[in-house]
Amino acid sequence: MQANKKTLIQKFFKKYGYYVGLAISLAVLITIVTIAVTMKPVSEVEENFTPVDTPTISFTSPVTDLTLMKNYSNSALQYNSTLNLWQAHKAVDFAADEGTEVYAVMDGKITEVTYNYLMGNIVKLDVGGGIVVVYASLASEIPVKVGDEVVKGSVIGKVSNTAKSEASDGPHLHLEVLLNGDSVDPALYLDISEK
Repeated sequence: MQANKKTLIQKFFKKYGYYVGLAISLAVLITIVTIAVTMKPVSEVEENFTPVDTPTISFTSPVTDLTLMKNYSNSALQYNSTLNLWQAHKAVDFAADEGTEVYAVMDGKITEVTYNYLMGNIVKLDVGGGIVVVYASLASEIPVKVGDEVVKGSVIGKVSNTAKSEASDGPHLHLEVLLNGDSVDPALYLDISEK
């Protein structure tokens, strides 16, 4: 009996298989056309879109003269002459004279003041919205401490050459920006066009 059923199904598809395939293809085509016709064009969606008013975050300059020495790179390799190797540079470096004052780029809270052999003296400033600004290669006399609330433009340190991993670059400010813990280009918040 089962062999008989199999034979009947085979006979049916042998005789009507073309029509069944054509019907399925036509049903799929009609479904695609229906979806395409009922979707709104992008221009209509944009016309009905109401943007949410969110403040644009803009940093003030961390040093008086922004002389860009080394740009941000997340994946493109840059040569580090101190370490004699090619590496990503997830920060920007600004050349400045030893002792040049370093400013808070926004109002915020000091969350860390520390020393790291490779990056020198470091200050971390939480400016809210998941953004933390990391200042490195600072002089050892740091006028802020953990927990201090600072306002935009406050002096938080001075330029030095304490970052051993970038010692051959001379005195400079190494500035990193972290968004929710991930490194991002400071140019998103700071006008650092090359001068």
